[in-house]
Order: sequence, then structure tokens, then C-alpha cells
Amino acid sequence: MLRPKGQKENPQLTFFTKFTRIFMMLMTLVYIALGILIIFAPEAMRLSFSNEIRYALGGILILYGVVRFVRAYQRNKRNTEDNGYED
Repeated sequence: MLRPKGQKENPQLTFFTKFTRIFMMLMTLVYIALGILIIFAPEAMRLSFSNEIRYALGGILILYGVVRFVRAYQRNKRNTEDNGYED
């Protein structure tokens, strides 16, 4: 639909978009929590890895969670600015 120049439509977020945003943030928390759990509570997960492997695996999961959060945040911010969405 055509609209006058300078006016932006303010479309509402769809259920799928909201669900995707929440899911991305939830998964970042899951990766970070799992990394912390592997490093600090291996007996809770019944892991029999050496300390070096535990720290490496936990560190990788924490780093991946942080990278995933940054990417999700940037994507969310870019989409919000491009489409004129407001929560």
C-alpha cells in the first residue's frame, strides 16, 4: 500500500518474530549456563573428563553463548530499526 513520503507504518510484531527473539535469548542463556555447569560442577553432570578438557569445553560453550547473544542483539536491533517495529 502506498503511503505519503516521510510517514512510516508501525507494524506490530508477529507471534513468530516474538517467539524467535525469546528463543534466541533463551538459548544464549542455556549455552552460558551449561558452560558454567561443566566448569564448576562436573559431578552434577557425572563427567569424567580431565580438568583441561572440562575448562576448554566449558569455555567454548560460554564463548559461543556470548557470541550468539551479541549476534542476536545486533540482528534484533537492525531489524527493529529497518522495519520501524516498536515493542
